Amino acid sequence: MAWTQTSLKELIEQQPNWVVEDEGNCISISNDEGVDAFVYAGETQIIVEAILFPAKNVGNKAGLNDLVLRTHQLVPLTTIGITTIDREDYYVAFGALSADSKDSVVIEEIETLFTNVDEFLELYSDHLLKETA
Repeated sequence: MAWTQTSLKELIEQQPNWVVEDEGNCISISNDEGVDAFVYAGETQIIVEAILFPAKNVGNKAGLNDLVLRTHQLVPLTTIGITTIDREDYYVAFGALSADSKDSVVIEEIETLFTNVDEFLELYSDHLLKETA
């Protein structure tokens, strides 16, 4: 069975600690720790993505990009990319799986992304500009 947005939403809504909403052509999920993820069901793949931070908050993009390329494989099932949202670049964590994946695999991918977001933020925090009061 290939997943659709409707069938994915029905599966995801079964998770007791997640808030689930439709967001256009994807599903928005918030966990009880305040991490937001977006799930998109394509014809051949399901993409699960979470925004890490705006690129404008990075002090040394070349240094961070080098670190990302050397370390992203240390965090399982998730990789890092840059995407543009409303003409602004963001670093994102994402995973991709087959549109024919079992329901347990879909849930595992989302749970893993939630866990990995915190790990990536900690791993790359030294490259973010500090807030000034």
